[in-house]
This record gives sequence, structure tokens and C-alpha cells, in this order.
Amino acid sequence: MPFESRLFVKTSLVALVFAFVAGAYMAIAEALGHPVARIWAVEHAHLAFVGWLVNVVLGIALWMLPLARERYPHTAGRYPAGAPIAIYALLNGGLVVRILSEPFLETGALARGALFVSALAQVAAVALFAYVAWHRVRAPSRPAPGVR
Repeated sequence: MPFESRLFVKTSLVALVFAFVAGAYMAIAEALGHPVARIWAVEHAHLAFVGWLVNVVLGIALWMLPLARERYPHTAGRYPAGAPIAIYALLNGGLVVRILSEPFLETGALARGALFVSALAQVAAVALFAYVAWHRVRAPSRPAPGVR
């Protein structure tokens, strides 16, 4: 497994643990009669979805999609050099900024601006991933019998 894929997958495992710890904390607090602000459920869901699921999907996809050796010869057909690290930084940087800024939206423009930037970063990450993956999704060069 390439380094970049391992980075995504290991980050997803850390996020999975954090998401379950946060979920357990919220459940225990509620059970003990200490209400938790609703925004933390949103942050918990975003951590689980983007932090765990999206990271693991992107990491495995970057590893397992068919190679495009003619398009990316300098990386053995995997992706443009630097693209996975840019995707990782945009996706996870956006996630961290969102989790840190969203609970404070009512405090002013700084938190709103940070949330805006985090959203753009995550959209850019997904768009860059889609660009990279698009060129690797193709018909097999030598299809097996019965495969079109």
C-alpha cells in the first residue's frame, strides 16, 4: 500500500476512535442528565463521516483503482505527484477548521469566515480527488472473458 493511502487509512482509524469517544461522551452526559449542545452532534457526525468514512474510501481508492501509467508515468501510474497530499491537507485541514469554528458561529465573522474556508477546502479536496480518480476509471486493457 503506498504511503499516501496508508496516511488516509490511518487517519480514518484515528477519526473513528475519536468519533466513538465523542459519541460515548455525549451519550453518557445525556444519561447523567447533562444536556449536550446540538451542535456537538453535528460535529460528531462530520467527524465520523468525513474523518472516518471519506478518508478510508479515498485512501483505498487511491490504492486500488487501476493504474494510468501512460498518464502518470512519474508515479508509476498512480496520480500526479503531490495530488494525494494536497487532497489530504484540504480534506482534513477543512475538517479540523470546521470542528473548531462551527460551534462558535454566533460569536462573529471570524468563525463564519473559518467555516466558509473549511467548506471550500473540502470541496476542493473532493474535486481534486475526482479529477485524479476519473483518469484511472477505465475499461481493462485485457478484459477477462465475458467482461465488457
